[in-house]
Amino acid sequence: MPDPNLASMAKIARHDDVYPPAEDSFLLVDALSSLWNTSLRARKPSLCVEIGTGSGYVACSNALLARGHGCGEITTTRASDVNARAVETCAATLRAHGVDARACVVARGDLLEPHRDAIEARGGIDVLLFNPPYVVTPSEEVGRDGIASAWAGGVDGREVLDRLLPDVRDALAPGGIFLCVLIEQNKPREIMAMMEAMGLRSAIVSECRADEERLYVMRCDKPR
Repeated sequence: MPDPNLASMAKIARHDDVYPPAEDSFLLVDALSSLWNTSLRARKPSLCVEIGTGSGYVACSNALLARGHGCGEITTTRASDVNARAVETCAATLRAHGVDARACVVARGDLLEPHRDAIEARGGIDVLLFNPPYVVTPSEEVGRDGIASAWAGGVDGREVLDRLLPDVRDALAPGGIFLCVLIEQNKPREIMAMMEAMGLRSAIVSECRADEERLYVMRCDKPR
């Protein structure tokens, strides 16, 4: 039976230039749902941020999970994307699920930039979510307009992610959690070692096979 606290696929807004929910999205939301069912409902997070929201499936699911666990008045979800069409599509998905602008704020921008004021005001991010452009491509494909911005990752599929990683620790609140989708070509163990060197505990918390790719969700925790 579908979880009533997750966004319904039938209500997800679509656009040809926007990445739709797929196996990587589902894997990330499964990990997020498990997090809510364990530690987050007791912690009652103040700020959750999704970078690269696409259709809004993950951000909307987070807002619904917060509401379903009695944190609707406490938790603010913020979502962003460099693709203007994605921002519009995410907003439509939120409206279709009855999530108002107070529960989930959507903005256009690169990585953490649209969220700087909220991060400062809330003392950091409690849950940071990213399904990055992870496909290995020529570097010149990175950052193109439209749907290509959702998948073109450049060298090792990490050119976008590698710009974010140095900022993760400072952006997280004490006890904050970072969930990120990776594939084998991204060299997950190398990334985890980098995060450990920054003082974050890291682990692979879920994985699955999708076509020819092995998908992973990495979790990084900032000490309290």
